[in-house]
Amino acid sequence: MFQNKAGQVLFTHLSHTDAYGLECLDCHHNIEDDDTYNCSECHEETGDEDLPSIADAFHTQCKGCHEEYGAGPVECNSCHNL
Repeated sequence: MFQNKAGQVLFTHLSHTDAYGLECLDCHHNIEDDDTYNCSECHEETGDEDLPSIADAFHTQCKGCHEEYGAGPVECNSCHNL
């Protein structure tokens, strides 16, 4: 469960890896040597124009993938539960 100002977002890795056959690197673009990391380690609210905020990164990655493949929610209240 991702906590944020817009409402909690339920995300399950297993549904994406098992049902859709995604690999870790399909979403986690810079994992090296099987290290896991938290996206917010890099994507913070820093104001750096070259690095998207965590919200922008998730929206680009998650919503963008859902739109590209015509699968998954794309409306705000479909992901964000207040």
